[in-house]
Amino acid sequence: MIPTIGEMLAISAGRVPGRRALVCDDRELTYRELNARVNQTVRGLITCGITGHDRVALLLHNSVELAVLLMSLARAGIVGIPLNHRLHPGELAAVIAQSGATVLFVGEELEPLFTACKIHASSVRSVIQVKTASAQGEGFFVLCGRQPDSHPPSAAGPGRDSFIIFTSGTTGFPRGVVLTHSNHFWNAVNYSVAYGMTETDVELGLSPLFHSSTLGRMITCFFVGATFVTSRQFHPETAMELIARNRVTSITQSPTMYAALGNLTGADRYDTGSVRRVVSGAAPLFPGLRKDLSRLFPGAGIFDLYGLTEAAPGVSILTPHDPPEKMDSVGRPMVSVRIRIVDDCGDAVPVGECGEILCKGPNVMKGYYNNEEATAAALRDGWLHTGDTGRSDADGYLYLTGRKKEMIIRGGEKICPADVERVLHAHPAVAEAAVIGVPDDYWGERVEAVVILRAGETLGEQDLIAFCSRHLARYKIPARVTFTDRLPKNTAGKVIKPALTIWGRC
Repeated sequence: MIPTIGEMLAISAGRVPGRRALVCDDRELTYRELNARVNQTVRGLITCGITGHDRVALLLHNSVELAVLLMSLARAGIVGIPLNHRLHPGELAAVIAQSGATVLFVGEELEPLFTACKIHASSVRSVIQVKTASAQGEGFFVLCGRQPDSHPPSAAGPGRDSFIIFTSGTTGFPRGVVLTHSNHFWNAVNYSVAYGMTETDVELGLSPLFHSSTLGRMITCFFVGATFVTSRQFHPETAMELIARNRVTSITQSPTMYAALGNLTGADRYDTGSVRRVVSGAAPLFPGLRKDLSRLFPGAGIFDLYGLTEAAPGVSILTPHDPPEKMDSVGRPMVSVRIRIVDDCGDAVPVGECGEILCKGPNVMKGYYNNEEATAAALRDGWLHTGDTGRSDADGYLYLTGRKKEMIIRGGEKICPADVERVLHAHPAVAEAAVIGVPDDYWGERVEAVVILRAGETLGEQDLIAFCSRHLARYKIPARVTFTDRLPKNTAGKVIKPALTIWGRC
């Protein structure tokens, strides 16, 4: 029998009750304490009239309260919707309305954002304010603290909806991905097998819990009985302090966050000797950054993860045990996942050729909330059409080449942006680079690059174009290079290519 998310926590609480389950900045809970808090909070939800018929949205920074609410909703069989607090108020209001949320929990620090949302016409019937500044909390959590901490009744089941996670919106308006308890169980299995996780692990996850990756890793920690460490928000110094203080063994962050750690002055003064696993995801991990990570965490193996919200999110993993010649890949499929590469007609392409990445497995989403058309387009014949492009080699390793809609077609030749970006990142003066296709009257599209240089470096456009000409076919060489000090990115650290097409040319 597949356990629900709440049952995973209860099992670990029975097995390792005194082990730390959750650390957020200077606050922590053991498995015994977390399990009791979750039981009390479930009873508090019931007392407030919140039932399995509700959809509960959560607008909070990473905190003990947010983690307790997420696990309590899962245990009670109530659908939770963690909200992206980095959105513009108008965008956030649209997401709340689209989610069909009936109850909304708001952290005190985010009340101004909520007020600016103007969601009065939405389905929300009840707004509950949450104090996260003190260990005791106020209001709702005081009510919960008066409840018995014995295991409450639950309507949750493996096939029931657990969370609606909204995508980062790189290709349009965010969609609500419906993930079941079973999806999260299999993602926990995938993660724990791929990483070799045990109850002795201490995992640092500083990305917001509205990301499926961070939420999935927290659930995985509770599945294996490990410790999950987080913080209200990411800051390089805070991250290094948490690593040293908590003897962190495993870190999963985006390349953007890792770059910030690498640029931190005095990073060498922190003790990182406990770290044995560094996992990167959300964007390609280029060789320069890989070297920085080896310097920051000399005792750690480096993993590169490919995933997407719709897969809860793990799809493939590159481990430090894989052959050196495979380091440009994102590894092989996780234990419950199958992958295919297909052409525009849905037929499998030959090994080594580029096409759309499809994946299949019990971790793949149930569908998009209240969007049958998008669900039907994404889930066909049991396969998830990711919208990402890539190729696989004879050994089953997957190589990402971009988004399907980002494919550049110049004079009939298809160009994968990632192929050009990989060359640009190989230049020692380049810190970051993104490649796009721009309309061209003659070629149909031409290749253009937007580049950030490393601090103190100078480089001319023609110098970089000449560098590319030594490593790329003529038709792949950028026709233009624009230098900038930042790239437009979403909250997952991914470059927003549609915005880049306009923004990078201003």
